[in-house]
Amino acid sequence: METNRNLEQKFRSVNVQLTLKVIIIGIIALVLLIPKMMIIGLIQERETTAESAKHEVMEKWSLSQTIRGPLLTIPYIERIVDGNEVVREQVRECHFLPETLAIAGQIMPQELYRSIYQTVVYESSLEINGNFKSPDFESLKINPEDVLWEKAKLSLAISDLRGINAMANLSWNEHSYPFSPGMDNKVLGNNGISLSLPTQDGNSLSANFQIKLNLKGSDAMQFAPLGETTEVSLHSTWKDPGFQGNFLPTARTVDTNGFTANWKVLNYNRNFPQQWTGNEFDVTQADFGVKLVTVADHYQKNYRSAQYGILIILFMFLSFFLNEIITRQRIHPFQYILVGVAILIFYLLLLSISEQTGFNSAYLISALSVTGLVFAYSRTFLKTGLNSIMLISILIFSFGFIFILMQMESYALLTGSIGLFFILALTMFFTRKINWYND
Repeated sequence: METNRNLEQKFRSVNVQLTLKVIIIGIIALVLLIPKMMIIGLIQERETTAESAKHEVMEKWSLSQTIRGPLLTIPYIERIVDGNEVVREQVRECHFLPETLAIAGQIMPQELYRSIYQTVVYESSLEINGNFKSPDFESLKINPEDVLWEKAKLSLAISDLRGINAMANLSWNEHSYPFSPGMDNKVLGNNGISLSLPTQDGNSLSANFQIKLNLKGSDAMQFAPLGETTEVSLHSTWKDPGFQGNFLPTARTVDTNGFTANWKVLNYNRNFPQQWTGNEFDVTQADFGVKLVTVADHYQKNYRSAQYGILIILFMFLSFFLNEIITRQRIHPFQYILVGVAILIFYLLLLSISEQTGFNSAYLISALSVTGLVFAYSRTFLKTGLNSIMLISILIFSFGFIFILMQMESYALLTGSIGLFFILALTMFFTRKINWYND
């Protein structure tokens, strides 16, 4: 009777110890969330620093380019009449868009560095072709006699004029005219180039034109659909384009050699006409183009990887705890803490090394370093080398599983959910015969 009572007390004591151990492990895991969040904060801080360096390089090189035009602007005299008497005269402007607009261009990307931070910039070669038909002043209710033909201007908006690499000339009915920097009207935007057209009447404004531009820029290039029919064709060796704006390409090819994209936009697809007076319409809201995307750079991958940090820690703690139950060899909470800290050090190594070598190689180096460290440390307190190998295999599996999730952007959630389901199922299977109450 006394023996049974002693055994019952002993079993109750063991159960209390197990419960207490689980609580301690849980507390350790929660405490380790604090340095994990600090590491995530460090990743975000480094990303902010990288973005600042990137924008500094872009500011010195040239920002993203938006090209709108050309736009034909002709001033006219508006007379305010009261009865038969002219009360006031004022000069206003009417604007005309090209009948056809075709842009063909090539974007040549290159990578610049400031310290360890990379920035993608480009040089481009553009050829803009099209034609204007004779202005229809009757539909605008403008008397041709009030038109100031000699003040007709052609404007081309370029968002960052620092990117112009060569003199820009206009070929107008096979006659060449140089552009001047700046443009007076702000219909197309704030920056651009313009020229005065040598014309005496509306007939000479019916013309074919050609403009060749060599532009530097960074990050993106966009255009405005100003023709009745606007066609844009771009080619580049950049392998990760992001098509943006109001219109997607009608045809595109993206492969290991780069991308080719073609757009076709009709005047019915936008919310402004081919001709108007004053500032009635805003043409700056219809832009479209391409962005040179840096897909999942190492800071984004570091952040995503660190989000899974607590998962790897829980895997290892669960493995160590089950090893305690199965082998009946106790592991001190301090040893749990050191293993958890080693896993957190992995993310610091990953961040610092990936800034130098890229994410994939940094992940391999960091994972091998931490698994080697944990293996060597576990050999000091586990009974057999086989136990250490089994536990390290779980750590290697965890690192490998997270790495696979990093590569599967679209299916990461699905893959992760299925993976966790099978891990839980295997845990249930291998622990099904454990006598938790020792009865």
